[in-house]
Amino acid sequence: QAIFSSGRRSTEGPTANGRPDPIRLRMLGSLLVFSLLVSAHGRERNNGRQQFANEDPNSRFICEGQLAEYAACQCNEEEGDVSCINAQFVDTSIFASLGSYYKGLNRITFHGNNFQDLPTGSLFGSSSSSYSNLDTLNISANYIVNLHSNALQGLKNLRTLDLSNNEIVLHESDIGFLQNTPKITELFLRRAFTMTSNRSTQFEMMMKMFRNAKLEKLEVLDLSYNFLSSIPFDLPCPFPKLTRLDLRQNFLTNFAVNESCMANIRTIDLSRNQMHSLDAPFRQLASKLRDDSLILKNSFYCDCKSGEWIQWLRSTRVVREKGSLICDRASPSTYKGTRLVEVPIDKLDCSIDVWSDNATSSFSGLLSILLVLLVLQW
Repeated sequence: QAIFSSGRRSTEGPTANGRPDPIRLRMLGSLLVFSLLVSAHGRERNNGRQQFANEDPNSRFICEGQLAEYAACQCNEEEGDVSCINAQFVDTSIFASLGSYYKGLNRITFHGNNFQDLPTGSLFGSSSSSYSNLDTLNISANYIVNLHSNALQGLKNLRTLDLSNNEIVLHESDIGFLQNTPKITELFLRRAFTMTSNRSTQFEMMMKMFRNAKLEKLEVLDLSYNFLSSIPFDLPCPFPKLTRLDLRQNFLTNFAVNESCMANIRTIDLSRNQMHSLDAPFRQLASKLRDDSLILKNSFYCDCKSGEWIQWLRSTRVVREKGSLICDRASPSTYKGTRLVEVPIDKLDCSIDVWSDNATSSFSGLLSILLVLLVLQW
């Protein structure tokens, strides 16, 4: 029994020769390998997340501060660009908050909000001096009604201002609105004045604002889609470097401005107005413009009285793409849709009053009758 007992191995502690138990070594080895695998897997997952963040093209556009809460806002600090499209902001204080996070912005866009009134002080509050190098400010489609003279204070190097698609009503207190932005080269006021206020008063206010601003560097003025039935005679005069005047989609029946103020104009867009013919004063003014400077895509009426202006149109080099202009109404009606450069002037007559609404209503009525007859036969 003594011999038997002395030969028995202990299951606890080291072996008789002082070495660890092989089974325990294998268990410890397995645990070590398992922990290393888990650690490696964790690092791989973390690296994957970091790689995803680095590869996500939108991650670098996440804004800081209050704008970070809005998916409609994107900020690119490298390019100095902040943009909030349809974020539905109602308080202009959001502009002042930008100064806490962005100092060297080049372009700011807030489109599709509901500000209504610009502040009586600077739009950017006490941090307006941080935006002295701002190049572009787009505050279009924000239901802006009231501008206020000091709203653009501090933006002395602004080049492009877009106030399109608003509902601006000008007041005497707004005359200084553009006085803090003397370097503007592009001013977009597309569908900016959709008010029901007295238009003659609004024109007077607008011209006072333009003259007071002294925008001697302005090259592009966009007044399209404003339902204008006339324009001020001196409209281009405050802008000695004006090269493009956009008056598309208004209600103009003619175009009469001070020709002495149009020396540098390269493009005047009068498309989709209500210019159905080109009278002698217009032709005289247009003949002094540069070649290919007039865009005249309107609904023209052709009859026995149209010969002179059609001949002028064919001979002038001022009108751009004149080969695409057609007789929208014609007498006789067989020439309806004929290109102005091709319509036979000697065959135009006045048997149809092209200036009367009946000229089209009779045709529409006849077409309706024919359609009814076809349906009945079917």
